[in-house]
Amino acid sequence: MRKPLLVLLAFLVLTFVGSTSARAQEAAKPEEAPAKEKAAPAEKAKAEAAKPETISGTIQMVATDKKLVVLTSSSGTSYNFKVTSATRIKVAGKKAKLDELAAQANKSASVKFLPLRTGNLAQSIEVE
Repeated sequence: MRKPLLVLLAFLVLTFVGSTSARAQEAAKPEEAPAKEKAAPAEKAKAEAAKPETISGTIQMVATDKKLVVLTSSSGTSYNFKVTSATRIKVAGKKAKLDELAAQANKSASVKFLPLRTGNLAQSIEVE
């Protein structure tokens, strides 16, 4: 009679311990979900910050060695733009290179760019 009682008692103890650890694991899962939720707004903000914008103004300076174009808006604010090999440049409707853009100082231009933390990245520059 003692032996079946001990077996039953051991079974109940193991069942209790197993269910307690399963509950503890389930309780830990909801804590992981908010971490993923916090990451989602950060990714959303990053995507929103990288939407292309367009600005028009006057070309103040072109630094070909630094691949940099400085444009001054009608309000007098200067904006710096990084130029890459992917930047499309047009002068008077024709495709041009950064060296050719340097000769266009003090002329009206329109720049489509991505505002990034590392600086404004020019996607296209059109000189009228």
